[in-house]
Amino acid sequence: MRGYTLDVSEYLFRLTTESLRIHSNQTRRYQSLGNLVNARATAGAAGAIEQHDVETLRKHLEKVPTKGPIRIHLSITKTSAESLTEAKRRLEKHLGSALTVGDAISMLLFDYVVEQGTAKLLSKIGIDEQKPPKSAGGRGRDEGEKVVRIR
Repeated sequence: MRGYTLDVSEYLFRLTTESLRIHSNQTRRYQSLGNLVNARATAGAAGAIEQHDVETLRKHLEKVPTKGPIRIHLSITKTSAESLTEAKRRLEKHLGSALTVGDAISMLLFDYVVEQGTAKLLSKIGIDEQKPPKSAGGRGRDEGEKVVRIR
């Protein structure tokens, strides 16, 4: 396990608590920040974050500053810590500026909230990410049937 102590802004603190609320509701278990970072800091974390426009990520860091007066502690697995360090390195290159581990965590949580918001919006408008959309050519077919019924 790798422990971190971060002094974060109120806005980043709010992002952490909102992320934890979403993750706890999604998993139907109380979650910690360490659990959420472990779940998100995988080998593909940097790639997922890099899919956001560079300007969007810069604006996020501007609007949600990392450093502040609120001290938080989290422990994550060694594997997650390595993935987080790799994500930080790649994001520094992507954005062309130096970042802290706190910045990388902030962008990881930003990506999570955006992803969850997108899924919720798609669900509200009737698009289930798990099912392919029904095409016009599929009308009149029963689920799993390969024959078009003539009416």
